[in-house]
Amino acid sequence: MSITLDGSASAENTAPRSARVARKIVLALLGAACAAILALGAAPSAQAQVFQPLPQNADGLEQTFSPAYDYDTDGCYATAAISASGQINSGLGLGGAVNGHCHDAPQLQNANTYSREKCNNGWCAIMYASYFEKDQSSNGVGEIAGGSNGHRHDWEHVIIWVQNNQVKYVSRSVHSGWQVDPASNVRFDGTHAKVVYHKEGGFTHYFRLANASDDRVENVTGGWVYPRLVGWNGYPSDYRNRLLSANFGSATIKIGDQSFGYGLNAGKPAGISFNPWG
Repeated sequence: MSITLDGSASAENTAPRSARVARKIVLALLGAACAAILALGAAPSAQAQVFQPLPQNADGLEQTFSPAYDYDTDGCYATAAISASGQINSGLGLGGAVNGHCHDAPQLQNANTYSREKCNNGWCAIMYASYFEKDQSSNGVGEIAGGSNGHRHDWEHVIIWVQNNQVKYVSRSVHSGWQVDPASNVRFDGTHAKVVYHKEGGFTHYFRLANASDDRVENVTGGWVYPRLVGWNGYPSDYRNRLLSANFGSATIKIGDQSFGYGLNAGKPAGISFNPWG
C-alpha cells in the first residue's frame, strides 16, 4: 500500500498486486481488440438477409446445361435476390472482411440461379445470372467514390453456347467485359461447366473456369453446387418484373429485355451464326 501526501491511502494501490496486474491485462486485451476492429474498418451497415428462395422451375435445356458452381473463401456465396414472398434483397454495405456476413451456409443453402435462353440459326445461348450481396475487393475499406473498392450487390453471369445439344463455348462476365472460352478449355460435371466465384488479386470478383485443383471444392457443401434454377417462365405472378425493375445500383442483371440482347452480343463467340437480337 502507498500513502499519499495527505496521509490517506491510495485507493488504487490498496488492491492486491495480483488484482492490479489482472486489471492491466484485461485493459490491454480490450485495447488490442479495439485496434483490430479499427484495422478492419467499419462493419457493414446491415446484417445479411437470408431469404427463402424461389422453388426450382426451369425448362429442360436450362437445367441440362446449368453451370456447376464453387466459391472461393475470399468472397460471398450466391444467394436469393428475391424471396419466396417477393421481397428484394437489400444487399450488404462494404466494410469489414471481403466475405463478411455473406459467406455463411444459410446463404448458399437458400440460393437461386436465374436463367434465360435464346435459340436461332442452329445455336442456343443460355444465360445464367447469380446474385451476391456485395462485391468487395479488400478488407476494411468501405465504398469509395467511383466504386474502385466494389459495391453493394453483385450480379455475375455465365453464358453456355450449345450446338447440336453439345456445349461449344462458355462465356463469363469479367468486370465490365466478357471472357469467351471453347469447350476444350472447360472442365465439366457431366453436361455442366464448372466455374468458381473468384477474387482477382486486389480487384473484385467474377466467375473463372475451374482447374484440376478445384475438384477439392471449398464451399460448405463439399461438392459442386447447383442452386435452385428459376427459368424465364418460372416465376410466380409478377415476381420476374419485381426482380428486373429492382435497383441494384451499379450491379446489373443481364437477363432482362433491356440488356439480354446486349449481353449475348458482347459474350458471343466470334464467327458463329447466332443472332443475339433474333
